[in-house]
Amino acid sequence: MALVSDFDKYFLHLPKISRPDDFEKFWQSAINELKKTPIDVQYVHNKRKSTGKFSAYDMTYIGYGKIQLFATLYIPDKITKPNVVILFHDYDDLESYAQFPIDLPFAYCFVELRGHRNIIHYDQEQNKYPGFMTEGILEKDEYYVKGLYLDGLRTIDALRLHNDLDCSKIAIIGKGLGSAVALFTTSNCNRIVALVLDTPSFCYLDKAQNIAKSVIANEINSFIDEHRSKKSTIKKNLNYFDALQFINAVTCPVLTIVGFKDSLSPAECVFALFNHLQCDKTIEVYPEEGHGAGGIEQQKRMIEWIKNVMV
Repeated sequence: MALVSDFDKYFLHLPKISRPDDFEKFWQSAINELKKTPIDVQYVHNKRKSTGKFSAYDMTYIGYGKIQLFATLYIPDKITKPNVVILFHDYDDLESYAQFPIDLPFAYCFVELRGHRNIIHYDQEQNKYPGFMTEGILEKDEYYVKGLYLDGLRTIDALRLHNDLDCSKIAIIGKGLGSAVALFTTSNCNRIVALVLDTPSFCYLDKAQNIAKSVIANEINSFIDEHRSKKSTIKKNLNYFDALQFINAVTCPVLTIVGFKDSLSPAECVFALFNHLQCDKTIEVYPEEGHGAGGIEQQKRMIEWIKNVMV
């Protein structure tokens, strides 16, 4: 059982945030570049995925770097122009929200992180990883996470083109790395009115890279071990993508979930993120649970929380 001192340590944790001098210029240039790429969104009805209350659509569209993106959209059959909840799964885990309890009155868009369409779940014990988290890491303009973050904004662009949706108010849920995507998207889009950070990762990287036992940390650390002369370049580049950097631009209500026994998204890093938020914020703590903190019941509470914020 966590001690009172553990709670105190986490709630008082407020590490300094230091942005690169050209941080704003870098991201504004990236967003401007994204706008030049046609969206080319397509929706195909999927009877197999449809339910008694929702019609499902396989959704494809074009993201940053002209990469094809994939999502599944569920639209309620008897609600006119519903608001949308967008969900981003965790890295190397397409099944993060496979059993998510979708419920009225929202539409739901489950986004596949770029590159995840054809991968299998990799075995850390055999040192096998997807490899995306080091793709382009030596040059920030070519880094995988740059495109990944911009895919969040592109998803909203694509959904806005659907005539049966009301995208004036959007909620976003992110799991692990998906939380970092959700946070970036929220910081750059005023349509987001509710944000759920579900055991968020890729935040407070100076600490996370030393204590996290995740695929992400292992990929990056293994790459650094093989390219020791590039360590300072890698750390400098990662500073543009640390989720902590986008905190100050978030103004909507935020719900954060954390498990004290989470080795993938360490509580110390999650609280570093939460403590820096300057908006209406709530954190749900699971002292005896890990990365799956709260399970399906927590997912149900996410939707209830979003309803209270949006409806």
